[in-house]
Amino acid sequence: MKGLDRRSLYLLGLLSALRGLSLVVMADAVASGIVSVIAGTQAWRAWLAWGLASAVLRALITWAHRVVAARALLGTKEKLRAELAEKLVAQPGPPLGASSTLATQGLDELDKYITVFLPALVDAAVVPLLVGARILFADWISAAIIVVTVPLIPVFMALIGMHTRERVSAATDALARLSEHLVELARGLPVLVGLGRAQEQTLALRTISERYREKTVQTLRTAFLSSLALELIATISVALVAVTIGVRLVSGDMPLEIGLLVLVLAPECYTAFREIGTAFHASQDGKEALTRVNAVLEVPAPILDASGATGAVRVRGLRVTYSGRDRPAVSGLSFTAAAGEITVLDGASGAGKSTIFAVLTGSLSDSEDGARVIGQVAGVDGERLAWLPQHPKYVAGSVLRELLVYGEGVPDAAASAARLLTQLSLAHLANADPARLSPGELRRLAFARVLLRVEAGARLVLLDEPTAHLDTASADILIAAIAALRRRVTVIVASHDPAVRALAENTVLVSGRAATVAHAERAERATASLPAPLSASAPVPVQAHQNRPATAAWPHPLRELGAFLRPVAGRIAAAIVLGTFATLFAISLTALSGWLIVRASQHPPIMYLLVAIVGVRFFGIGRAVLRYADRLVSHEAIFAAVTTMRMRLWTALARHGARNRALLTGSNALDRLIRDVDQVRDLSIRVIMPPVAGLLTAVAAITALGIVYPPAVPLFVALGAITVVMAPAVALGADRAAARGQQQLRSRVLRRFAAMLASADELRANAVDGVVRRQLRQLDARASGVARRSAWALGLGNALVVLACCAVAILILPLTAAAVADGTLAPELVAVLVLTPLALIDSMLDVVAAIQQWPALREVLGRVSTLTAGEKARAGDLADGLADDLTGEPASMPAVTSIRLDDVSARWPGASAPVFEHVHAHVRRGEWLVVSGPSGSGKTTLLTLLLGHLRPETGRYLVNDTDATTLDSENLRRSFAWCPQEGHLFNSTLRANLLLARGREDAPDAAEMTAVLRRVGLGPLLDTLPQGLDTVLGPSGGHLSGGERQRVAVARTLLTRADVILLDEPTAHLDEEAAESLMADLRVALAEKITVLVTHQPVGVLPGDQRLRLDEADGVFADRSRRNVGAAA
Repeated sequence: MKGLDRRSLYLLGLLSALRGLSLVVMADAVASGIVSVIAGTQAWRAWLAWGLASAVLRALITWAHRVVAARALLGTKEKLRAELAEKLVAQPGPPLGASSTLATQGLDELDKYITVFLPALVDAAVVPLLVGARILFADWISAAIIVVTVPLIPVFMALIGMHTRERVSAATDALARLSEHLVELARGLPVLVGLGRAQEQTLALRTISERYREKTVQTLRTAFLSSLALELIATISVALVAVTIGVRLVSGDMPLEIGLLVLVLAPECYTAFREIGTAFHASQDGKEALTRVNAVLEVPAPILDASGATGAVRVRGLRVTYSGRDRPAVSGLSFTAAAGEITVLDGASGAGKSTIFAVLTGSLSDSEDGARVIGQVAGVDGERLAWLPQHPKYVAGSVLRELLVYGEGVPDAAASAARLLTQLSLAHLANADPARLSPGELRRLAFARVLLRVEAGARLVLLDEPTAHLDTASADILIAAIAALRRRVTVIVASHDPAVRALAENTVLVSGRAATVAHAERAERATASLPAPLSASAPVPVQAHQNRPATAAWPHPLRELGAFLRPVAGRIAAAIVLGTFATLFAISLTALSGWLIVRASQHPPIMYLLVAIVGVRFFGIGRAVLRYADRLVSHEAIFAAVTTMRMRLWTALARHGARNRALLTGSNALDRLIRDVDQVRDLSIRVIMPPVAGLLTAVAAITALGIVYPPAVPLFVALGAITVVMAPAVALGADRAAARGQQQLRSRVLRRFAAMLASADELRANAVDGVVRRQLRQLDARASGVARRSAWALGLGNALVVLACCAVAILILPLTAAAVADGTLAPELVAVLVLTPLALIDSMLDVVAAIQQWPALREVLGRVSTLTAGEKARAGDLADGLADDLTGEPASMPAVTSIRLDDVSARWPGASAPVFEHVHAHVRRGEWLVVSGPSGSGKTTLLTLLLGHLRPETGRYLVNDTDATTLDSENLRRSFAWCPQEGHLFNSTLRANLLLARGREDAPDAAEMTAVLRRVGLGPLLDTLPQGLDTVLGPSGGHLSGGERQRVAVARTLLTRADVILLDEPTAHLDEEAAESLMADLRVALAEKITVLVTHQPVGVLPGDQRLRLDEADGVFADRSRRNVGAAA
């Protein structure tokens, strides 16, 4: 296996050899000791020392085995994750959900492959040879039986493994689809909330979650069935050996000491191979992930040609076509951007400007997403490029740390970053999470990254709509900074802003589909011209404060655990009972086998032993069947509960996401809905049932052995205290919260990896992907260090259990010697008392692991509970609620004819000050309320309040003269439709995106969708699509231009039947003509509705509109075309 530390494998081989040696010595000590006690000799005293020495050796090996396996695992995972990160970032547009899950969850599945399967494989290669050699020297007949029956296990394992391989692959595919679906839903959640469709998507999420559960459970059933087959083969084989020994003892053909020796050692030959089978199936997910990782690593990385990078950029004959399009996105483009000058790409929306930037940055290559790129590009040095896209993405957890990523190579980068933040009026947000910033603030942060890249040595600056979403003052600052780049670097900028275009020393006219589309649309429409917009007015002054929402709730892990288990409590209880009986059957099998061998040595009639022989078979087969039933019931119960938890989390995200944008990132969706849920699933199975089953087993064993021999009760009580209390406490103490810390760090690794992939094109274009990958390696190394400490602690607890059980088994010898000698204890019961502690080892090891992992489960449950507090817990409630939402008639609510804000102030939960105060506004049906203000002044917060996701802190929000806080929130939101600034388009067809506007019972037909697309100026685009409405739009609508995406989002909003339409910067990515045309259409389409328009632009604002400005400055709008560009330059 690539990357695996061979020294660790060799060390594991040595440890396996020592383990085999310890088993042989322990078996000799037990067998000879029991015979000595029964015979009344003192030979057991010498074997006592050997037995205790072997107990210590076996305990040390148990600890070392765990530590060495963890060391081999973590080093391998770190290398594979680093290689995978480098490969994925180099590929344009890697799938975020599937790739992130593969690199984190998938590689974490290697835990079982390396720490369980590989050690088991090494054990199977070493231990049976040593143990078999000892049996061969003691009794060749028993050895022959073992040699004949042992090969059956690997044969059946191989046959069943081939059967499960395809099912494991299918389950992995289902997880990848679920991951991608969740990422898409999270990214588009603002749209779903704004359209009132978030709850409806829960049904789709439940369906795909159920498919994933069914695929995984099918795989587990096959794996458990194969384990049952292996258990039965091993059990029957051991029973055959035991019965053969018993018969030979009855006939006097075998001494008791040899019989006991073979009885103790024979199961170890089968155990090693049986553990391979169990570990093999448990590690199939890890093997499948490894196969997929290697497949990704084998894909050749694209090689960018930086030859001829002299400062000037030359493009010759560039032509870009996309599959499914009749016309090229860019056709026959040639231009030269002179070194040190500002070149503007000028063209209408959809002319292909963003496509040109994608080619220049290397984000679009030939055959990528069906693209065909022809032409020559020279002068672009990927290592010295700074790039600001239309929709920038971020990887760091704070504004300052984000800048430092792009400041690699800048002397005193922190000071430079602080200066830029002050220059761009972002200093007060230095420690804020970028996910919580407004689009205008994010745009300024992205521009600060560009300036820092220039200080780091970038010589080519590419800017795509740098002033979009910015207020006039903020845009002026950016324009002055762009002008200041002249003579320092080569700048290529695309913008619809007249002030930005005025900076051009060279202008490249990009003519394409949109240039002709705009004229065609104007020719077809017969709408009146817009009146001249107002340049000034008397707005209502509003004091603005920068605040962001806090977390949702305080964690309650135990309450969350109860909510998680309550729907399946009966099945969990049944699984605990089944697990307890499976363990008791295993102990009974060992004890009864020992009793049978010793009793057979006394030469009773063979018929006397038939009951015991039948009992051995009963307990052997019963153990395997009960273990199978335990696994099946417990896993099916937990998987059923997991689906309900995932639904509750999604509902919580939909509820809280409108108040906290940080919850709506793809990385958060993967972390919350995939990793957290899967961790609860896996940890619940390992943590909840073993301690209860272990405690019940210990009580039952102590009680039974106390009845057999009361003087041994204190020794067995001490054993129970050590294995159930002391060993878990030692593991927990040595762990020092490492298990919990590991969960936190692994969560951060997933988030960082997903954020890195989401920003891959920007990171690669700005040549800072190496910085992020280095940070990821450092974070991964920290997580690995914590995992090593956790493995060390678990190994210590396991060693204590092994030492206690083996020591008690040996110490029984002196405790029973006198009783056997004076006839108060039957000789055959000595074997029962000695062998029972050895049979307890496996179940007590599970108890230690469960207790040590409890802090990890508590940590994940706490994270889940911060979101799900107050959400419905029962699956039935969720299903009933979904059915009501999808098929039931909504409660009647009168049409909204007016909304009023009376002296309203708003504050995010936990914020120190209101976002805004003293807001007054009143708008009726057919009227428009135009909201303006600087970036970050609270415009989006105001829309959130209107949607009912945030209540006024003071004042009143009235709907139809009724206090909105007294209305049903769901009914209220059905009357509102919100088109966000970044109207997300899902990676589906144009039709599917438009269908989101209304419920399935009222879905718009093709004619209605076509009409609304033509109304917003997309008719000519639709005419060029061979697939029409069934054209796939690509991830985030990436197959469309920024302006086209915006118009599709507006069209989707127009299809709703809402009474109130909230438009947030609908013309941000449109050229002036297209913006005026769109606004004219909106005026007609929304004539009978209440419209709230958030904008920085005067386009489409009429004298009769109500106006609200969220700051203290005078004036509402400024005409950018009249600014003094020369002064800015």
